[in-house]
Amino acid sequence: MPTLLKVGVVSLPYNTGSKGKSIEEGSKSLRNAGLISAFSQFCEVTDYGDVRATLPMRDDSNPKLLNPHQVEALCRVLVDKIRIILQAGCYPLVIGGDCSVLMGIIEGLSNSERKIGMVYMDAHGDFNTPETTPSGIIGGMDVAIAAGRGPRRLAGMFGHSPLIPEENIVLCGTRDLDTQEANALNQSKVTVYTSKEIKAKGAEKSAEEILAYLEPKSDCLYLHIDLDVLDPSVFSASGLPVPDGLLEEEFQHVLTVLGESGKLCCISVMAFDAAEDSDGSQASKVVTLVAEALKSWRSSFNLK
Repeated sequence: MPTLLKVGVVSLPYNTGSKGKSIEEGSKSLRNAGLISAFSQFCEVTDYGDVRATLPMRDDSNPKLLNPHQVEALCRVLVDKIRIILQAGCYPLVIGGDCSVLMGIIEGLSNSERKIGMVYMDAHGDFNTPETTPSGIIGGMDVAIAAGRGPRRLAGMFGHSPLIPEENIVLCGTRDLDTQEANALNQSKVTVYTSKEIKAKGAEKSAEEILAYLEPKSDCLYLHIDLDVLDPSVFSASGLPVPDGLLEEEFQHVLTVLGESGKLCCISVMAFDAAEDSDGSQASKVVTLVAEALKSWRSSFNLK
């Protein structure tokens, strides 16, 4: 019999890194769609509830770096929550919120005994900096910040930088890059699998290649899912939908291959725009998509 998975679910009812969306309601929508009960059918679930943070007032005074103080405050609170879940022997599943909390998740997972690799499933590269961003949204800079680029205040908020080496980052399903962002990625050590490449190679083969690439560089893998990695025909309530995304089977093949490796140490499911899901059908689809992939995993989660 396979080891029973122990999952610690924590949700983020905040939207600190983007504007004009109902991302802060995303985790509630997923809970209402039966996420906890769906996962409880095949793993032991501990519900850690919502992250509660006292945030400073929103500060959009710098159009090239919107709301940095709230982002930093929420990341710091999330570090402690992730560590509590790990100390309890559970695998963190972070739901809701936006991608700007990435730095807090990575820092929470980090310790001196393991090297982390990251598979970042997103339609966007999130590799802008204040110098290149067209929007100022930190949710479009978080990968660069985690890799040690961008504003020192955020890149060095935990006293060290980078939080993860560039060569340990794989972008997956990418298809919408700003020009300067694309140039920066081309000059970096980040590996990019576009949605077009994944479709051409096949999702399973692509995921196997990602695993083979990260194997010598990392002891465990963090899987970040921004739901806009999915094609809008599959999922339409993402924060920034982009055409030509992953189809349902492609998405599930990637998750299944990564999960069955036994190397995953955390998953986050982000950027659910609840305002675009009035009947709850999109939330139900996400729960089904992720749960179907999860229950096929034969190996226990990597918690070392």
